[in-house]
Amino acid sequence: MDKVVRCRNNKCGNSTTLAEARRTYKSCHNCTCLYCSRECRRAHWQRHRRTCLHSRAGSLCRQVLSSAKEDSATLKHISALARRGYAGHGRGAVKCFFSSPEAAERFVGNGFADLGEPTYVRWSDLLPGEMGAELYAELMRLCKTYNPETRLVLYVAVCVVSEVPTSGAVRWERQLVSRCAKIRLDGAAKQHASSSSASPQTRRRLSQQAPASPCNITREMDSPETLVLTSLPGNNGQNTPRKAREISFTNIQRQLRLRGVSLRRHFPQVYRKLCSYVDGSVDKFAPVTIYPRDQASGKSFMCIIMLDAEPERLQLLPTDSSRVRTVDISVEQE
Repeated sequence: MDKVVRCRNNKCGNSTTLAEARRTYKSCHNCTCLYCSRECRRAHWQRHRRTCLHSRAGSLCRQVLSSAKEDSATLKHISALARRGYAGHGRGAVKCFFSSPEAAERFVGNGFADLGEPTYVRWSDLLPGEMGAELYAELMRLCKTYNPETRLVLYVAVCVVSEVPTSGAVRWERQLVSRCAKIRLDGAAKQHASSSSASPQTRRRLSQQAPASPCNITREMDSPETLVLTSLPGNNGQNTPRKAREISFTNIQRQLRLRGVSLRRHFPQVYRKLCSYVDGSVDKFAPVTIYPRDQASGKSFMCIIMLDAEPERLQLLPTDSSRVRTVDISVEQE
């Protein structure tokens, strides 16, 4: 006898076979809970979110913290970043941002190859509204007390997208689930840490020598300008798949160059992944979010790169038109 699956909404009595549920039921965006309809999923969200978001994403944050300590390549990378950040900006935290739980899971499974683009954030630029009062207090305590010659503060944030219960059109909200920890610097980084903290003059000199790096969410990014670079379905015309990918890649770089951002220099891992996608080494390019700084305005902005976007994924994009610009990168420029 086939297993019976009940709608997760306690106020709904619908049920069906497991085979039928796999075909027609709607799953939670962040876990395996099943609902008989989108309406039930929305209605149950306020109750479900308390366990869903913080249990899965919180667990992933802890796994990321553990993996960062155990993976030698990752530890070496974030240790060097922490050392440079302290030399140029003083106390702060290395922030690892993951645009989805799936992105965090890939890092836990694959290590440094899927780390993304961690950045150094000064302690004074960290946002209490981004992480909640309790975690903010803990992060501030760590930032003010760690020994920069032997330790770094690692702050992990996982973005979770979910439906907002409403009787009208479907709306989406983004939440950050975060954790932090103090971990030991990689051995190679510790050898140089003393020079990083030796004197204000030394720190200023190292800061001048360090290349400009992409920023992270700071006070100016509480509500950031957002640039969405996406290839909309059906706009590739008669181009071959390879040609369509080349056009998208060229347009991504062009849009960022207009803002003084070099994808190759500032976000080398994203650049390499796009190169692999263009040359056919990989079939798909997972959506990625980066936080560059516009060289003209000096302000940071959010950039979402979403290739071969499906209609359902396009619904996840922010819709505040006053702060969001969506560019179709599938159209070849003259």
